[in-house]
Amino acid sequence: MTLCISLFRPILALALWAVMPAASAYLLSSHANNDPRPSPITSPTGLLVVSGTATATDNGIPNQYPGKVSCSGASTCNFGPVASPILYNGYRWNTPMNCVQSPPSNCGYGTDTSVSVTVSMTWDQAISAWRARHGNSVSRYNAYTYPRDITNRMCTSWATFTISYVAYLLPGADSCGPPPIPPNQCNVSGGVVTLDHGTLKVGEITGNKVEVSRQVTCTRDASVTYTVASGNPVNLGNGILSIITVNGFNAGQVLRLPGGTSTLTIASTLSDQGAVAGPFSKTIVLIQNLL
Repeated sequence: MTLCISLFRPILALALWAVMPAASAYLLSSHANNDPRPSPITSPTGLLVVSGTATATDNGIPNQYPGKVSCSGASTCNFGPVASPILYNGYRWNTPMNCVQSPPSNCGYGTDTSVSVTVSMTWDQAISAWRARHGNSVSRYNAYTYPRDITNRMCTSWATFTISYVAYLLPGADSCGPPPIPPNQCNVSGGVVTLDHGTLKVGEITGNKVEVSRQVTCTRDASVTYTVASGNPVNLGNGILSIITVNGFNAGQVLRLPGGTSTLTIASTLSDQGAVAGPFSKTIVLIQNLL
């Protein structure tokens, strides 16, 4: 009998692994909507605001904004999304997101969209601190404020800022586009218009005309209609009708008004439809429609 012995060398298989905490990895973005309206800030004048959103997305790529936080010479500052429109002369006018304080320099103390940071922090740590307070994103109705007439490019950014209001705009976190177009407005001054035909004789009514002028100021050139709520011609009673015209056009027709201030002439022309003696009057509403 032959005894066969097989010797097996024991093999020890080791599987080694370690779980490391994921590094902060954020991409900053911002967006301004095209819905301009007057700013709630009362000083300086001529400011508009748009709504918008700022987002800090965890995209798995750490250190996209290398280096330490810059506070423009200070040791601590605020960090968050800002409006940073490029003005006609190339300068930037920086305001923290949702700045509604007057004067706007007070927003350098911080707003409800910012967080306090120090120069010892990396940018990823600053973004982590912002996310710890605000979450992944913030949206505001009065998000971004900008000067109405001198903005060449509407930009939103992420930045640090202090009460001295010197912001460090974080490179690579800009979003720019054409400035939103302010809504056109045409405002008529002078209050109620009274068209008084005075005392008329029967037989001298048709063609009698009175007119009153008012100043109208439009943001820019506008196509406008003025319509009479009760219809045109207007029945004044006692067999008398009135045709209402604006700048020579029958109410309801389209007329062009230039940007700036011009004259608006509102007229009433009577026609006799079997008039009888007696007083006549009518209160009407003239409705302005911008097309």
